[in-house]
Amino acid sequence: MVSALLVLACAGEPTPVDSAPTVPHMSAERLLTRASLDLRRHRPAPEELAAVAADPDAVDDYIADYLQDPGFGAAVRDWFAVPYRTLLDDWPRRAADYGLGDEPGFARAIGEEPLRILSTIATEDLPYTTLVTADWTMANEVLASAWPIDYSDGASGWQQARYTDGRPPAGVLSTNGLWWRYETSRTNKNRSRAAALSRILLCDDFLDRTITFDREVDLSDEQVAAEALVNNPGCVSCHASLDPLASYLGGFYFPKKSGVAEMTVYHPEREDIWRWLTGAPPAYFGEPGETLTDLGHQIAADPRFIECAVEQTWTFMLQREPALSDIPALSAAREDFLAGGLTLRALAASVVQADDYRAEHDLKLMSPDLLASQVEALTGFTFVSEGYDLMRTDTLGLRALAGGADGNFVTERAASPTATTVLVQERLAQAAANHVVAQDRAGADRRLLTLVDPDSFPPEDLARAQLVELHQRILSATPDAESEDELYALLLDVAETTGQPHLAWVSVITVMMRDPSFVMY
Repeated sequence: MVSALLVLACAGEPTPVDSAPTVPHMSAERLLTRASLDLRRHRPAPEELAAVAADPDAVDDYIADYLQDPGFGAAVRDWFAVPYRTLLDDWPRRAADYGLGDEPGFARAIGEEPLRILSTIATEDLPYTTLVTADWTMANEVLASAWPIDYSDGASGWQQARYTDGRPPAGVLSTNGLWWRYETSRTNKNRSRAAALSRILLCDDFLDRTITFDREVDLSDEQVAAEALVNNPGCVSCHASLDPLASYLGGFYFPKKSGVAEMTVYHPEREDIWRWLTGAPPAYFGEPGETLTDLGHQIAADPRFIECAVEQTWTFMLQREPALSDIPALSAAREDFLAGGLTLRALAASVVQADDYRAEHDLKLMSPDLLASQVEALTGFTFVSEGYDLMRTDTLGLRALAGGADGNFVTERAASPTATTVLVQERLAQAAANHVVAQDRAGADRRLLTLVDPDSFPPEDLARAQLVELHQRILSATPDAESEDELYALLLDVAETTGQPHLAWVSVITVMMRDPSFVMY
């Protein structure tokens, strides 16, 4: 896909794109809902839906506002989480190794470091090339307590910070979070790390390449294998570019099972260890260099780097891989990305204009992160146990069961519901509904039950008005007469059976959050 886009990019003038819709577009209300969930992680308010129902042309103004919402940074982290695969539960070193007690917080912070750089670039409208050229990273107080990071005393939360161990400035390429995720071994010699860089930043996966390999080569003989990497055409086709790329990473050479001190700091004394590992001088697809800073600038200048960001954004926003028929739209998004100063807001703004993004019949399954975010926005509920966010972890959590990727064994998200995603949705809906009704019973500032007293059954007209408002807030649509009648019948039935009106509201909210349209949008 990227190579096809690159051909277009080098052909001179951008390919013209027909501005007329090629597929029927969804309604303005549905488009508003999709954009709100994708760009700011929660549903539009009923007032916003009513406004675009009255004036469909207003939807683009709302989308422009959503792009400026603080939630945009979290959206960026979610869409890049799949290619980066850094949100693991288990790491080579644990919080206790640094005298820290918050194991869930430590594990989450390590994985978020590269993604927080991306979201900062997005929210501060920095050029995307900053990702591999910045002289800063992102850290919170947990990482600052473990790693050599300049972080303000007494501060808390994620902030721009700098490593203090002399590592070359190269943005995400210089982070512990990336190289703890992608380890190496004494025999691998940083090659798997180089392959990860190519896959993540260039959308060029060495493992996808077709090679012709001589099966008579005895790979169990280390000397024979080393000679094959230089002389065997099947090996050379990859290793001629892979090994020089790996040679940039000597300062992070700490093989698996290394100690805490080894893995915590950068090792400038090992920058030339390539002489004893790959034997190939550092180079970027034929262009020589010396340090990680050189590598960062080489990647930033590579057209594939920009093409890859377009492809990854498209894949997240449309929840499918680009096809050849998408090349004109992708080319247009690339041109908008460049014209917008390579800001991720400009790229996202272009993708949401695409006909396929607005297609009437295309539905997307929410990621577990997005599902958790919209539930929290509606109800204030977070599914947490023993410090672990159950929708964003797997060791004690439900992320993979909810259709998510764990970054290790499950590397792609589910595109359609499964039996386990439905079960997770059910349990989350039940817990969140109980939570929000309990909160609305206890406080004057009610979150969902704004028209009724949860502890007394209201007159029918008031109950129905509350049902309609709930439906608008939870499902972003006004119920038809039949659905409203069914919800009211459920409300009556549970209230009469239990004698406790608040349980009737719990049941109604649970049913709405179990609706397929709550997770398919």
